[in-house]
Amino acid sequence: MTKRKIGLGLMFIGVILVSIPFYYEWKQAKQVAALEEALAMVAESDENAVDLATIKDLPFSEEELKGVLELEIPSIDLKQKILTKTTEENLSIALTQIKTNQTPGEGNFTIAGHRGYRGDRHFRQLPNVEVGDKAYLHTAKQTFIYKITTSEVIEPTTVEVLEDRAGKNELTLITCTLDGKDRIALKGTLVGKK
Repeated sequence: MTKRKIGLGLMFIGVILVSIPFYYEWKQAKQVAALEEALAMVAESDENAVDLATIKDLPFSEEELKGVLELEIPSIDLKQKILTKTTEENLSIALTQIKTNQTPGEGNFTIAGHRGYRGDRHFRQLPNVEVGDKAYLHTAKQTFIYKITTSEVIEPTTVEVLEDRAGKNELTLITCTLDGKDRIALKGTLVGKK
């Protein structure tokens, strides 16, 4: 009888441990859906205040939503929202701006994203972007077009990749390697606006 109880207890613990990632994925999916709904409300509001209290699971204020951008990389079918601030919670929902007060098309615009362990959300496919591919940074009024110029694996302490370089308008995209020990950094140069 005791072996049976121990076996059932271990099975119960196993089910809980397997369920945890699925719970977090479900929670993140709800937050992403809430973010999309809120962004649509803000876009349709014509600069008028909107009542975001009606949206469940929304961890953002109206002010935070006004700065949300979108990154599109057609070669990997990526189209993701970019939140203005890098926090663990924000990184679990979308891509984030690494540096504060960045302006698209000026200096080195830096974006971070989790690699993700399932599906194609976030920067899961970023290592598949090739030099020469295009990346589009969409604001509410304009699109900035970047051409990827480099892709490399760097150490987490290689922060100079985030710095502005005189006379250069760049895009830097950062994610982890699969083992999480290093970072993958892609750089793009601004080639146009529309």
